[in-house]
Amino acid sequence: MAVVRMLRVTVLGHASVLEELIERMQRVGVLDIETVAEDSVPSLGTPDAAEVRRLEEYRADAIFVRDFLGRYHTNEQPFGSFISEKLHMTESEFASLEVDTTLLHVYQQCQGVADTMAALGRERTRLKALAHELAPWEGLRLEIGRWQGTEHVVLFTGVLPAADGPGVRQMLRDVTPYVSVEELSSVDGRSAWVVMAHRTVVDEVRAALAGTAFVDVSFPGLVDYPAEERAIALARIDEIEHELAVLDERAAALSEQYHADAVALVAAIDAELEAATIPERFGTTERTFLITGWVSARRRDELDEALAPLGEALDVTYAEPQPGDRPPVELENPKLLRPFEVLTDLYGRPQYDEVDPTPLLAPFFWIFFGICIGDVGYGLMLMGGAWLVKNKLDVADGVKKLMDLFIAGGVAAIIAGVAFGSYFAWDLALPPFLEALRIINPMEQLPTFLIFTAALGLVQVIFGVLVSAWDLARKGDWASAVFDQVSTVVFFAAIGIAAAVPGLAMPAMVIGIGVTALGKSRAIDVALREVEAPAWDKALGAAWLVALVAWMLTLAFSWAVPTGWVLLGLTLIGLGVSKATRRVVVAILGGAYAVYGLSSFIGDILSYTRLAALGLSGSLVGMVFNLLARLIGGGAAGMFEQGGGAMVGGVVIMVLAALVFAVGHVFNVVINLLSAFVHPARLQFVEFFGKFYEGGGRAYEPFAFRSKTLVLHADSARQEGART
Repeated sequence: MAVVRMLRVTVLGHASVLEELIERMQRVGVLDIETVAEDSVPSLGTPDAAEVRRLEEYRADAIFVRDFLGRYHTNEQPFGSFISEKLHMTESEFASLEVDTTLLHVYQQCQGVADTMAALGRERTRLKALAHELAPWEGLRLEIGRWQGTEHVVLFTGVLPAADGPGVRQMLRDVTPYVSVEELSSVDGRSAWVVMAHRTVVDEVRAALAGTAFVDVSFPGLVDYPAEERAIALARIDEIEHELAVLDERAAALSEQYHADAVALVAAIDAELEAATIPERFGTTERTFLITGWVSARRRDELDEALAPLGEALDVTYAEPQPGDRPPVELENPKLLRPFEVLTDLYGRPQYDEVDPTPLLAPFFWIFFGICIGDVGYGLMLMGGAWLVKNKLDVADGVKKLMDLFIAGGVAAIIAGVAFGSYFAWDLALPPFLEALRIINPMEQLPTFLIFTAALGLVQVIFGVLVSAWDLARKGDWASAVFDQVSTVVFFAAIGIAAAVPGLAMPAMVIGIGVTALGKSRAIDVALREVEAPAWDKALGAAWLVALVAWMLTLAFSWAVPTGWVLLGLTLIGLGVSKATRRVVVAILGGAYAVYGLSSFIGDILSYTRLAALGLSGSLVGMVFNLLARLIGGGAAGMFEQGGGAMVGGVVIMVLAALVFAVGHVFNVVINLLSAFVHPARLQFVEFFGKFYEGGGRAYEPFAFRSKTLVLHADSARQEGART
């Protein structure tokens, strides 16, 4: 239950084995390679520019094939619209893919089909626009080739807003009597016009039309009647649709045959491209290279075994992390705790020398999640749904881990549901044996429920402070552990004693506040060590501290001893003549302010009462759906009593009531699941982690083949394998 031990790896080798070494390192996948410090080597490696360019070109072609065929590929697994498809392939099949030749002929076919489809698509778009423009001209029985006019008559063909027609027609009559207008069909509110004018008045007519919304229309290249030209365009559109359908079938056939290989090829090229560029992290000379990185201590043997065939051409050394190093982080937890690593990764990996928070947060999150759901039926639904997603859908390992978390949360919800007496939010009387198992009724005992959740918050907050103290002590900082953290626990312990035993309230609070202020102020260190002053000066500062403690004791236990006057006298004298006393007084004031700052813990603890609110809201919504189902189903009883055809109506009503019940509770579980995950996670990240956890560690990511869509298996198995 900790951060996995890492070893620094240094590989010094001859340049002749570099290519094989890279291949072996990528295949074994255990070495997290760092970039060598530039000041420690003559130069960093330079990838083969020609090879990188070649791979990038192949990658672009392979991505084109993958994406083109992907448009015709159907994800046949359930919920394929929401879950990315995984493709499975054996390691030998993957190794047989040749970057230079695999799918080269498919690329040519795909490119040909895509280019043809694009050309046909452009032609179809042009023809549709042409057919639309010709539509209002279909009634004109004049060939388009003759729209230029005759020896004595000029034709103006164009479109005009239909509403402007009467006004423009009258305007043209006012301009000249030697003009005639033929108005054709109207499409989209615009009418097609043919304006015929004698050549002697062409300029007047043109000027008049220019002052209107009249837009000239011509169809270059067309000569036949508009109706015939439109019919030709529509016929060609039908032909194009048929040709595109044939091309779609051809593309679908290519996709069925080659889509998986195309996806695998992109992954293979990505792997080769990463291998080709990885030398940028190496240090090099003319004949040697230097590689540095990190390997998990438990996987060291795998690396040794992979590099052993290179023999004396390599010198491999291992070393423990040194101060200033920043090793990557890998978590190692028991199987039951592994699902809760989702929460740690969501916040951020711990630093290498930091405590793994997963086992610390797991029991709290589990309890909080159960309280938020708080229903036996909902817990069973959640467990069943998560189990189906994990085992019946081909999802990634991260999703499976999340489903394990929900299964564990479902168990907590069942336990909480039994304790709350909640079974699908049933608001009627429970059977006696179920009622006997109930510990608390949140609806009727809301104050108790709120106090319980606040108490859980107090426990986790104090636990976070203790974890911080332990972590500081583990690192050797005992002073901070005791003065900064343990003093906080003393303060809350004093509050607890005062609340539990009213007779001890005064002593507990005075001593608790005093000890906490003394601890957080580091006043003892200030008086005896931090101040550079004569011995008498430090002695006076120490005496002032003793007087302060004595005064607090007399205040706590109501002793009739004049320690207050002694403290006042020492204060007046010390502030005037003693540097140590002045520093101690200032430190104590700072400690008192730090005690005041602990009031923020109250807000942290009160945040946990939202758990009760979320649990109650889920139950109330569930009760509403139960009520609706009962109201709908209540009408069925009368119909069953009437008999005959009314019974059919009764069955329909009962089915409808069952649907309301089922759909309503499924909806409630989904909505509650979101809040039951988000708020307990927020409590961990803000209220709990804020007490001791920094995070910011770098995940352990070895140089290896990686793909989100391709899953490799050993050649002896076709089940989801070890390397993804």
